[in-house]
Amino acid sequence: MALFRKRERDQRNVLESPQYGWIWKPLIALLVIYLVVCVALGVWWSQRPDAFNVDDAVSLQRGAAQSSGAEAVTDASRPGETVLATTVTLLGSLLDKPGGYLRNDIAPPGLWLDNMPSWEQGVLGQVRAMSAALNGAITDGTNDTLQHAVDALETHSDAWRFPSAEGRYQAAREALRDYLGRLREQQASFSQEAPALAAWLGRVQTRLERQTQRLAASVGHAERRSADIERGEDGVNTPWWRIDNVFFEARGNTWALKHLLDAARRDFAPAIEAAGVGTAFDQLIAELDASQAPLWSPIVLNGSGFGIFANHSLMMANYTLQASQLIARIRSDLEASSSTSDTPEPDTPRRGSDAG
Repeated sequence: MALFRKRERDQRNVLESPQYGWIWKPLIALLVIYLVVCVALGVWWSQRPDAFNVDDAVSLQRGAAQSSGAEAVTDASRPGETVLATTVTLLGSLLDKPGGYLRNDIAPPGLWLDNMPSWEQGVLGQVRAMSAALNGAITDGTNDTLQHAVDALETHSDAWRFPSAEGRYQAAREALRDYLGRLREQQASFSQEAPALAAWLGRVQTRLERQTQRLAASVGHAERRSADIERGEDGVNTPWWRIDNVFFEARGNTWALKHLLDAARRDFAPAIEAAGVGTAFDQLIAELDASQAPLWSPIVLNGSGFGIFANHSLMMANYTLQASQLIARIRSDLEASSSTSDTPEPDTPRRGSDAG
């Protein structure tokens, strides 16, 4: 009887205190699947967009302008069209790439990524600089400006509440496309003069110098001395967990700038040839193209001296330093050429004017 009472008591305890250990298995399985999917998406979304041909960008943006109601034709590019189409394409690379714009993401996997958002910040900076330069270089009969696009691009890159950053950048892209149509229809004109090019290069040089300083803050004293670069303005080294962010922002800067310089080589050809800086311009583009060499290491290394590890920050700082020095030389030649062309020629006395 005692045995039967014990069995009844055990059965009653089981019914009154059921065991739910089995429910954790599917929850853990779902969590593992979620993490695997996030990691896969993170790897896919971290792939940098491919380089593009600026001439193809003109044809692509003409088609986009045609779909939005503007006229698109197939004849030769008009002055300013290549630069404007390249700027629109660069902005589209931020909005239309896999995963879209990631810098303001507040949920995984975008929240966990930092290299691609840093790369986006570098591209965005160059787009902002070119848009501001276009605002002064493009004029039209209605006295409109590109200020709307410039203001929209100044939206904080981390903004996710309404209006979100990507929403404002989309509005800027539409405004730039509108001006692309105006250039095609000759309702707007683009200045190909040397001062307009020099003004934009001045903004670019400032950005590259700041980027070089931030990269220099990631390397040791001996490496900075050998590269003839100085530490950042604040005099503080970059923390080791932010070295990759600074590196990939520099990669975005140089990637976007290479395309914009390639476009400027076409649209500002008269000023470049008049100043005799065509060779330096081509060297500048080649320098930036070399900075986009594949990164074979899975992480950004910060080695020193002749050690077994590379120093990726130092290599990128050398490229940005060389680029800023080339830009300084090009600007000097452009300004000299502009001042020479603006100087009026002295009056030549006519033959026989003193006779009689």
